[in-house]
Amino acid sequence: MAYTVAIKEKLSVGNQKCHVLSITADAATQNVDTGLAYISDFTVGIQSCSTAAIKIYANSGAIGTALVGFLGISGAVSGDVFYVRCYGR
Repeated sequence: MAYTVAIKEKLSVGNQKCHVLSITADAATQNVDTGLAYISDFTVGIQSCSTAAIKIYANSGAIGTALVGFLGISGAVSGDVFYVRCYGR
């Protein structure tokens, strides 16, 4: 199973890029490609989640492996919907 990921916006903020992602979970863990070469910071906005145990890791896979430019997501439940705003280059 895979997550549904859509890049809603691509912006420039100062000297960094900003990508806004809409993510719908279909499984507990997933690695999400942000379209950035490196993530320096991110914020999360929850639209609909049935659990409070979601963990999101920048520049890392869901199981702790280094994946630069990816978000590692674990603890999600199928149907959870959230937005992530990623800053980086």
